Amino acid sequence: MLLQAPLTLSTLVVAIDPGKVLNWVWVSDGDGLLTEPASSPVSRAEIEKLEHAVNGHAARGRVVIAIEATGSLHRAWATELERLHPGSVRLFAPSET
Repeated sequence: MLLQAPLTLSTLVVAIDPGKVLNWVWVSDGDGLLTEPASSPVSRAEIEKLEHAVNGHAARGRVVIAIEATGSLHRAWATELERLHPGSVRLFAPSET
Protein backbone atom coordinates (compact mmCIF):
# COMPACT_ATOMS: atom_id res chain seq x y z
CA MET A 1 0.00 0.00 0.00
CA LEU A 2 1.31 3.45 -0.96
CA LEU A 3 1.02 5.00 2.50
CA GLN A 4 2.86 2.14 4.19
CA ALA A 5 5.81 2.07 1.80
CA PRO A 6 8.64 4.60 1.92
CA LEU A 7 8.79 6.98 -1.00
CA THR A 8 11.72 6.68 -3.37
CA LEU A 9 13.95 9.67 -4.02
CA SER A 10 12.48 9.97 -7.51
CA THR A 11 8.86 10.14 -6.30
CA LEU A 12 7.30 13.47 -7.17
CA VAL A 13 5.31 14.80 -4.22
CA VAL A 14 2.71 17.49 -4.79
CA ALA A 15 1.35 18.91 -1.53
CA ILE A 16 -1.77 21.06 -1.61
CA ASP A 17 -3.23 23.14 1.22
CA PRO A 18 -6.68 24.16 -0.05
CA GLY A 19 -8.38 27.45 0.69
CA LYS A 20 -11.56 29.23 -0.34
CA VAL A 21 -9.89 31.46 -2.92
CA LEU A 22 -6.28 30.23 -3.08
CA ASN A 23 -4.56 26.87 -2.72
CA TRP A 24 -0.95 26.67 -1.55
CA VAL A 25 1.03 24.19 -3.65
CA TRP A 26 4.47 22.63 -3.09
CA VAL A 27 6.21 20.35 -5.62
CA SER A 28 9.19 18.34 -4.40
CA ASP A 29 11.10 15.08 -4.64
CA GLY A 30 13.79 13.38 -2.59
CA ASP A 31 16.22 16.20 -3.32
CA GLY A 32 13.88 18.92 -2.03
CA LEU A 33 11.66 21.58 -3.55
CA LEU A 34 11.46 21.62 -7.34
CA THR A 35 9.45 24.83 -7.47
CA GLU A 36 8.94 27.60 -4.97
CA PRO A 37 5.79 27.16 -2.88
CA ALA A 38 3.06 29.08 -4.66
CA SER A 39 -0.45 30.28 -4.01
CA SER A 40 -2.72 29.27 -6.86
CA PRO A 41 -6.23 30.56 -7.48
CA VAL A 42 -8.88 27.85 -7.24
CA SER A 43 -9.62 27.52 -10.96
CA ARG A 44 -9.48 25.15 -13.92
CA ALA A 45 -6.61 27.18 -15.40
CA GLU A 46 -4.51 26.62 -12.27
CA ILE A 47 -5.12 22.87 -12.35
CA GLU A 48 -3.87 22.90 -15.95
CA LYS A 49 -0.82 24.93 -14.87
CA LEU A 50 -0.12 22.47 -12.05
CA GLU A 51 -0.58 19.55 -14.44
CA HIS A 52 2.02 21.07 -16.77
CA ALA A 53 4.48 21.36 -13.85
CA VAL A 54 3.77 17.79 -12.72
CA ASN A 55 4.27 16.41 -16.22
CA GLY A 56 7.54 18.31 -16.50
CA HIS A 57 8.96 16.60 -13.42
CA ALA A 58 7.09 13.28 -13.21
CA ALA A 59 8.98 11.39 -15.91
CA ARG A 60 11.56 10.28 -13.34
CA GLY A 61 9.17 8.39 -11.05
CA ARG A 62 5.72 8.04 -9.64
CA VAL A 63 3.55 10.90 -8.42
CA VAL A 64 1.96 11.27 -4.98
CA ILE A 65 -0.51 14.13 -4.53
CA ALA A 66 -1.20 14.96 -0.88
CA ILE A 67 -4.20 17.19 -0.22
CA GLU A 68 -5.33 18.45 3.16
CA ALA A 69 -9.01 17.49 3.47
CA THR A 70 -10.65 20.61 4.87
CA GLY A 71 -14.44 20.52 4.73
CA SER A 72 -15.39 20.73 1.07
CA LEU A 73 -12.59 23.08 -0.05
CA HIS A 74 -10.41 20.25 -1.33
CA ARG A 75 -13.03 18.35 -3.33
CA ALA A 76 -12.83 20.01 -6.76
CA TRP A 77 -9.05 19.75 -7.06
CA ALA A 78 -8.94 16.28 -5.47
CA THR A 79 -11.53 14.96 -7.92
CA GLU A 80 -9.81 16.41 -10.98
CA LEU A 81 -6.30 15.40 -9.91
CA GLU A 82 -7.52 11.85 -9.18
CA ARG A 83 -8.99 11.76 -12.69
CA LEU A 84 -5.66 12.90 -14.15
CA HIS A 85 -3.51 10.68 -11.89
CA PRO A 86 -5.59 7.65 -10.82
CA GLY A 87 -4.47 6.24 -7.48
CA SER A 88 -2.02 9.06 -6.75
CA VAL A 89 -4.21 11.35 -4.61
CA ARG A 90 -4.06 11.01 -0.83
CA LEU A 91 -6.29 13.04 1.49
CA PHE A 92 -5.10 13.96 4.96
CA ALA A 93 -7.08 15.44 7.83
CA PRO A 94 -5.49 18.49 9.50
CA SER A 95 -4.95 16.39 12.63
CA GLU A 96 -2.74 13.99 10.62
CA THR A 97 -0.36 16.65 9.29
